[in-house]
Amino acid sequence: MTKKILLFVTVAAISACSVLNKSSQSEAPNIYSFSDNITEEGLYNDLAVLAHDSLQGRETGTIGEEKAARYLSRRYSEMGLQAVGDDGSYFQHYELVQPAMEEISYRLVSTENDSILDESTHNSNSGSNFVTLFGGSDPLSGSVVFAGTGMMNAEEGIDHFPEEAEGKWLFILYDEEHTNMQHLQMALTQGGALGTILVIGTDVEEYLQEVEERSGYFGIGGRMSLKYQQEGGGTSPAFNRVNPELGARMLGLKDLNRLSDVQDSILENPGAFQSRELPLALEHNPTVNENTIVTKNVVAFLEGSDPELKNEVVVLSSHYDHVGIGQPDSTGDNIYNGADDDGSGTVATLQTAQAMMDARKAGAGPKRSVLFLNVSGEEKGLLGSRYYSDHPIFSIENTVANINIDMIGRVDPEHQNGDSSYVYIIGGKIISSQMDSLTKMANVMGPNLTLSDRYNDLEDPNQFYRRSDHWNFGRLGVPFVFFFNGTHADYHRPSDHIDKITFGPLTKRTKLVYNLTALLANSPERPEVDNQEFIEKTQVQPR
Repeated sequence: MTKKILLFVTVAAISACSVLNKSSQSEAPNIYSFSDNITEEGLYNDLAVLAHDSLQGRETGTIGEEKAARYLSRRYSEMGLQAVGDDGSYFQHYELVQPAMEEISYRLVSTENDSILDESTHNSNSGSNFVTLFGGSDPLSGSVVFAGTGMMNAEEGIDHFPEEAEGKWLFILYDEEHTNMQHLQMALTQGGALGTILVIGTDVEEYLQEVEERSGYFGIGGRMSLKYQQEGGGTSPAFNRVNPELGARMLGLKDLNRLSDVQDSILENPGAFQSRELPLALEHNPTVNENTIVTKNVVAFLEGSDPELKNEVVVLSSHYDHVGIGQPDSTGDNIYNGADDDGSGTVATLQTAQAMMDARKAGAGPKRSVLFLNVSGEEKGLLGSRYYSDHPIFSIENTVANINIDMIGRVDPEHQNGDSSYVYIIGGKIISSQMDSLTKMANVMGPNLTLSDRYNDLEDPNQFYRRSDHWNFGRLGVPFVFFFNGTHADYHRPSDHIDKITFGPLTKRTKLVYNLTALLANSPERPEVDNQEFIEKTQVQPR
C-alpha cells in the first residue's frame, strides 16, 4: 500500500469519527456520516416488496423478475440517480437462449454395404436403441472408432484412444473403475471427437429404464446461456449410451455374454489393446426448439464530483433474480422468495444508493462515480454480470473496483448461538492489498463487524471467490471484495422468508458496504491487483 493511500485512509477515519462526535451544525457535511441514513426500517420496506409472494421467486425471464426490475428502477428514479441503460432507461437488456429438446433421431449405418443396421427416434412417447445422457444438441454424423474400455495411463503404456479422434464417435465398453473420464472429456472438447457411444453393462432392462426416465426430459427447457456467446460457437458433443444388444452387434458379436468376455479380456491385458475403426457410421439428429428470453440488468449512476476522478467508476453489485417456483416444502409452499438470496444484497444496494444520494444533495458526494448494478441471471450461471463485463457501460479500464453483495441477511449455523455481527470477506487481500486495507478501515469507521476470512482462500474447496458476480470483474483484472454471510438450511428453499432476516446485523453490513464504497470513491489512488497467485490462477483457470 502506498504512503499516499495510507495517509488518506487515516485522515478519512479521523474525519469520520469527528463528524460522528460533533453536531451537524458545527461541521461541514462529510460523506461518511451519511451511513447513519441506512436504517433497519428502510431495508425492511424494500425487502418486503422484493421477497413478496407476488414476485413468484423472481426467476430469470419471468414476470416476477420483471416486477422486481421495475421496482428497482422506480426506486432509483425517486432517488434522482441517472439512468444509463438502453434508450435512457435504467435497464441494460440482453438475450438468453434456452433450448428445449423435442426428440433425437439416430441412424446406424454399415459402411461396408451402405445398409441401415438400426434407425430409431427417442422422444417423450417412444424409446430408442440410443439414449443421449447429455450434450448432443447439434446434428452429428461420422465414423465409429472402438476405444476399448476407454483407459489411458501413459506411465503404464496404456492408451485405448485413437491418435486422431476428430470427427469420430468413440465406442467404449464403459467400466466405472477403469474408464478415464477426464481423458475422454479432453478427446471431446479438445480432440474434436463427435461424442461417445457407451455400452454400460449388459442389463437390457436397466438400459430400457434409463430410456424411459430420459423420455421425461423432452420438451422441457434446458440450461440458459447468453445468446451472443452462441454465435459461431461450434457443435455440442454427445454422450450417447447404446442398448447393449445393439452394442454387441456393432462389434460383430452374437450375444451379450460375448460382449462381457470382450470387456473382461481387455481389462485383463489393457496395454495390449489398440483402438480400431469399425465399419460403421452414426447419424445423430436432434430436433431442438430454442426459446429466446429477453431479460435485463438494472443500472443506476451517480456521477462523481471531481472533474478528473469522475471518469473512474466504482461498481456496487448484487443480483436481484432468484430461482422462482419449484418443489413445495412440507408446508405446501412452493414460492422460493429469496429474501436472503439475494434480496438482502439488493436492498443493501438500494439503501447505499439512497444514503450516497443524500450525501450528494448535501454537497458531500463521492469524488469518483458509482454505478449501482443489480444483475439478473446469477442463478443461471452469473449470466447478467458476464453480459455487463463483456458489454460494460463504463469501460473496464476505468472500473476502479467491484463490491459485490450476496446473502448478507442471515446467520449461518456456525454463528447461530454466537457472534451475529460478522461478515465473510472474499477477495480483498487475495487480490489486492489496498482493497484489504480499505475494507478494514471501512469497518473501523463504524460497523465494527467481525471480518472473517474463512473462505478467503484461492484453494478453498467451496471456491466462493468464483461463485458470484464479482468473478466476472475479477477475471478481467478488476479488484473486488465480496460480502457474504454463509449458507443456511433455507438456502434455495421456499423457507427463505423475510421473517428470518436478522435486520440488525444486515444494517451494520450495509453500513460497511457504504463506507467502503465511499472510501474507494474518494481514495487518491485506485487499488491495484497485486497478488501474483491470483493473477496466475485467473490466467490458467478462466471461467
